[in-house]
Amino acid sequence: MAGVFVEFFSDEALENVMCMLQYKPDRIIYLGHKHTMITKKMASLRAFAELVSPDTIIEFREVARDNLDMCIADLQEVSDEYPDAYFELTGGGEMLLIAFGYVSARQQDKGIKINTLRIDPFTTTEVHVTDTGIRKKHDAIKISVEQNIVLHGGHLTSQTGSFSTWNFSDEFKRDIRVVWSIACRLKHKWNNYCSVIEDLFKDYPEDETGKVSLPRNLLGSAETLFEYLNDANLLKNYRVERNRLEFRFKNDQIKNIVTKTGNLLELHVYEVASRRPDIFTDEVIGAVIDWNPKKKDETEEDKQYRQYLRANYDTINEIDVVLMRSTIPTFISCKSGKAGSLALHELETVTSRFGGNYAKKVLVMALPCDKSQSGMSFFKQRAKDMHIWVLDNVYEMSDDKLLNQLIRVQGV
Repeated sequence: MAGVFVEFFSDEALENVMCMLQYKPDRIIYLGHKHTMITKKMASLRAFAELVSPDTIIEFREVARDNLDMCIADLQEVSDEYPDAYFELTGGGEMLLIAFGYVSARQQDKGIKINTLRIDPFTTTEVHVTDTGIRKKHDAIKISVEQNIVLHGGHLTSQTGSFSTWNFSDEFKRDIRVVWSIACRLKHKWNNYCSVIEDLFKDYPEDETGKVSLPRNLLGSAETLFEYLNDANLLKNYRVERNRLEFRFKNDQIKNIVTKTGNLLELHVYEVASRRPDIFTDEVIGAVIDWNPKKKDETEEDKQYRQYLRANYDTINEIDVVLMRSTIPTFISCKSGKAGSLALHELETVTSRFGGNYAKKVLVMALPCDKSQSGMSFFKQRAKDMHIWVLDNVYEMSDDKLLNQLIRVQGV
């Protein structure tokens, strides 16, 4: 099926693109009110279309917000111009839907059938109303994390971890599992040790050959971590001198895990989720999102304004892990230490901006919320009120349990 589709423009960006994703039509006509069909949203929709259906012609038409007769006239005009068009009935306000019902009934009285369908973004179930009844089918629709961010007006920068830091080979995934098993033995000490090592590397970086030489008196008990890593064959040329510890990391990825507190939990969540590609159809780690991306036809004035926004406002956000289930994103914040209300609000802000109401929100914590503290019970209740899932005490959670919890979040 190609042809022409008519969409009732929705505040929810995902509701505007389901037919585009499924049918790659020749033309899509968006009917919407001026207060919702704003320039930035239209630009984001065009940018998304260039990625997923570049040959589709996108057309926007304003319809009256509070005048039913004008609404009916606008819909009748579209129906007469494109008699074989399919009307997708997901978005739009009450006035549009009332007008459509009237036009549809009037056309039917003339013996003319208006084609209608609806594709549910959450389940990707498509519903057709035909002369013989209602027909349903499941559409195999999916978008990538990057496409989802573009749809919502942003851009994944080159600093995103999946692009610049990590290479998820089978060997590296095995190494993540090994390092995670070490962290589970150390629990809260993992963070403490990594913090010490992170600070030491500022004054004692590896040399040009990759050799690391650290003073043992400054390492203290954090030396235990290197012993575990060496036993797991994640270090090379390991040598303990009286005053110094010398070695080489197996590779830069192992170094990046050990020398930045918090990286490991993100990698663990990402690696576990990647085991079910039938559920999670795309994953990105360390997603760095630019709220004001460069325009395709950017003028010098546009460039200066974008630079001004970056300099004066927080227009760059990072989210630890983003998973896609078909078209539904899950935004995950990972905390290897304690987390407060600020973490919830940051997660809520980014998810609302780049996922909309269909998106899922998850806070993953390596350590348990201490239920003996009244503040922690308030924290979990606050998260629940904000529709944020909290998966805590992950150090004590099996991989299978974590995976099942992540799947449970999806509600399918």
